[in-house]
Amino acid sequence: MLLFKNNWLVTTFILLFTANIAYGDELEYQNRGDRWEGIKAKPVSGKDIELLSALAYHGEKWQTIPSQCKLKFYLPNQKDVKLKVQELKPKYYYWLDQVIPKPRSWQSGFNEFQWATKDVIKPLKLDITKLGVVVSLGKSAKYERVAPAVFYHSELPKKIKGYLFHFKVCESSKLKYSIYKAGKKLLTKNLGKRFPGKPFGIFWDSSKAEEGEYELRVQGYFLDNFVPFQHSSILFRHKVIR
Repeated sequence: MLLFKNNWLVTTFILLFTANIAYGDELEYQNRGDRWEGIKAKPVSGKDIELLSALAYHGEKWQTIPSQCKLKFYLPNQKDVKLKVQELKPKYYYWLDQVIPKPRSWQSGFNEFQWATKDVIKPLKLDITKLGVVVSLGKSAKYERVAPAVFYHSELPKKIKGYLFHFKVCESSKLKYSIYKAGKKLLTKNLGKRFPGKPFGIFWDSSKAEEGEYELRVQGYFLDNFVPFQHSSILFRHKVIR
């Protein structure tokens, strides 16, 4: 584990150093008015499994690099939101968070946020389809509550096909996931073996689902000792985007 951390630190330093040589300090993680965005060294996660993205999936194609990235998400009531955008598989350790909403607070109902790609995304030539978004509404020891976001660049997609979640594990594991509604299990599927450094996705087709709150639960065990890890429970609301 120590060797892994050292290699990660060396790789991160090289990427940050190379980016600074090519573009200067303007790409470093910094205050950009309504958000903080840029290249940011991210520490190694101590979690068994970590949520990287929670999206309302529309399947529409992106322009190569549009002028704006846009998000839309639903809140059942007004509350604090922690919104972050990151690379699913880090190359530059792109990071966006500390978003200031307009108006100055997130509202009950549908909320929107957009930001220009010219500051960081375009100079780095990031593949936007490989960015993850998490709109977190709070965490506890048992679960994390999120608002799945529609991530798009032009017109709001007319149809949502389902929900796409991305995770990563800290050690080689064998996994399965289940979807629940009101404590009732709706489905269970095996994910097979998953390995560090290789984020994986879970797609749930919501086309026949009723609106309401659902739970995604990921469970499994480590391959080296068969010890179960602390499972990840994600609570989210299925809501038709309007």
